[in-house]
Amino acid sequence: MNSNCRIDFDKIFVSGTPLIDVRAPIEFDAGHFPSSANLPILENEERRLVGTCYREKGANEAIKLGHELVRGQTKSERIKRWMDFLKSNPSALLYCYRGGLRSNISIEWLKESGFETQRIEGGYKALRNHLLMRLHEISTQSSFLLVGGKTGSGKTSFLKECGSPHVDLEALANHRGSSFGSMGAQPAQATFENALSTELLKMPAGTPILLEDESVMIGSLIVPETLFSQMKKSRILLLEVQIEKRIQNLTREYVLKKIIHDQEPKEQVKDFFLGNLKRIQRKLGGLKHSEIEKMIRSAFDSKDFALSEVHQDWVEALLVHYYDPLYEKSIDRARDRILIRGDRNELASKVKLP
Repeated sequence: MNSNCRIDFDKIFVSGTPLIDVRAPIEFDAGHFPSSANLPILENEERRLVGTCYREKGANEAIKLGHELVRGQTKSERIKRWMDFLKSNPSALLYCYRGGLRSNISIEWLKESGFETQRIEGGYKALRNHLLMRLHEISTQSSFLLVGGKTGSGKTSFLKECGSPHVDLEALANHRGSSFGSMGAQPAQATFENALSTELLKMPAGTPILLEDESVMIGSLIVPETLFSQMKKSRILLLEVQIEKRIQNLTREYVLKKIIHDQEPKEQVKDFFLGNLKRIQRKLGGLKHSEIEKMIRSAFDSKDFALSEVHQDWVEALLVHYYDPLYEKSIDRARDRILIRGDRNELASKVKLP
């Protein structure tokens, strides 16, 4: 088998081909692909030392140092990790940053151990550039439909249940897109873009792709400019849900999930909401902020803090005084792009039309 490979990059991502990323963890954290596993040949400090040696003494001395740092048991353990991965994923491909020295050495070591796999020419950089190119192409050449609606309308669940091609931007960003939408650590911007491009590659050609109507920022991440530009021109399916149902949705998905499903400590959950409330104090106004703060404290200090009804008053106050006014201004500016407005059934019937 030839250890170098020129293959269809689209096919790699669409099929979810397992990838062995031998870059250092710090590089992997800065950007990686959905199907990649970080099995480094050099750990962070080793990479730093080799890099410094390369700049000061040249390539030959840097290579020599690398072999001194990774030898004996350390070398055997790293080869074993690659071998174990290949046993479980025989079709896996291997790469470093540019498809050069580190991946070549990894391939050699594997071959010496009786394992062969293919090295991706150009490495992470080539794969990344390909995904950016395809992201631009698909964004400009595809047709999109946006699912809009006030906070708590269930837009994300509608995307998943409507049966039409869709991409869940919030899931890729690990953030619900609102001031209270944190779901934990978000991926790096490059990782988000890589995953987004991969999902777009999987969409059937010639069919409108559904996206949730997002702002350009989803938490700390930015929707790529080309895609966002197309989103701002796209028609909108406006999901209309009564406020009582929206309050129930938000209480269940934002509050009870943390308390019951995730079993986060009560004080931690309370501090999460109070901290995010503080961030929107200026837009709420001091008096309204103070009122809602008292409502949140009272709800979490109640012995029944794990019951939905205890939280519904402050959730409703946030909708009425913060989220709904913001959304009404936003949708008013996009009124000419609304294709249809209605409940879930009415919208579902529309997106299934040819």
